[in-house]
Amino acid sequence: MYKVKLQANHLPKIREAGHMKDTEGTLRHPDRTMDRISVFFYVKQGAIHVFENENEYRIQAGGYLFLKNNTPHWGGDFYTPGTEWYYIHFYAEPSVDQEDEFSPFHNSPILLDSIYSSQLTFPKSGSVSHREYTEKQLSSIVHAFESPSAFRALQACSLTYQLFIDLYRNAINSQAGTRSSRVISRIIEFLHRNKHAKLVSRDFEDALEMNYAYLSSLFKKQTGKSITAYKNELLIAQAIDLFKTTNLNVTEVSSTLGFSNPYYFSRVFKRVTGVSPSLYISEIYRNQ
Repeated sequence: MYKVKLQANHLPKIREAGHMKDTEGTLRHPDRTMDRISVFFYVKQGAIHVFENENEYRIQAGGYLFLKNNTPHWGGDFYTPGTEWYYIHFYAEPSVDQEDEFSPFHNSPILLDSIYSSQLTFPKSGSVSHREYTEKQLSSIVHAFESPSAFRALQACSLTYQLFIDLYRNAINSQAGTRSSRVISRIIEFLHRNKHAKLVSRDFEDALEMNYAYLSSLFKKQTGKSITAYKNELLIAQAIDLFKTTNLNVTEVSSTLGFSNPYYFSRVFKRVTGVSPSLYISEIYRNQ
């Protein structure tokens, strides 16, 4: 299956966006290979039949499909009379396979640089749960694209990014009922409930009734980080809150959070945030 990917810190760059309706049923999807252009379309009424190499798709009203750049696709059946759809053509970025996939399990209040350097792999196809909302989004995108404003490209791109994020989030949420997702959610809930405690592997095994090696491996696979790294993020988030709301110094915060010494605390703080605690303090507002 040919997945469309987007770097989290890049807007989709729109080449064309529009709305069409085949009243007579005389059209079908074009036969083409678009070198740098990926395609998104959403069916408002009727159905669209498309092939992409060896894969066949029939997208019904309320459904959408992403077609990857540089991959042949063509239409199957002619549209039924009254078929209506929105489409967006956008420039594809160079391959981002080396980037980590965005993790929906990142509940830390620290917005790390790694979030923005991750990639989003969009669902190939799907159905929207709130059609009226999605169709308003698409109408706004087309309106922005067709506007005479000098900012039309930026507005259309930012609105499209929001649409794509909504579709991505909905696809992730639909997978939340899987066993692995439930386990990850339980681990995260346990970490948040015990963010002040010094946890060892036995604590996780007792609380979740599973082998720690399995929990650790699954967590790393699903989130891209170890349980210890996530725990450290929670501790550093608390440290940042203390730096903002109190006049405690680095040594005092380190002791309050249970670190063995301020030097180890400083190493963990820099590993998580990219800066030392003293530099972080100098860059924020805090109580005087």
